[in-house]
Amino acid sequence: MLTLDVQSILNAIPSQVNWQDVVQFEKLDERVARANDLCANVVGVNEDYIEWCPNNEPPSLMETLIWWWVVRPDLGAAIAIEAPQELKKIIGQYILQN
Repeated sequence: MLTLDVQSILNAIPSQVNWQDVVQFEKLDERVARANDLCANVVGVNEDYIEWCPNNEPPSLMETLIWWWVVRPDLGAAIAIEAPQELKKIIGQYILQN
């Protein structure tokens, strides 16, 4: 069961985010690579923005959590609480490195 805070964030998730709105933009490439390793091509990188390209309709919880972590890594600990084990591990490693 998702916590209210995480659920409200996921309900407001945009499908495109301008680069200037991405938290920790300098590490975006690393997060996009990790995300696309878990869910192939879930994040598209364009000239001025990134785009969410879920493979499932409706998007799976994993795809949703990955996307939000790519955009808002500062919420990694909250996202990890709800995440499947493989995403928890990636978020934990990312937090420890930063």
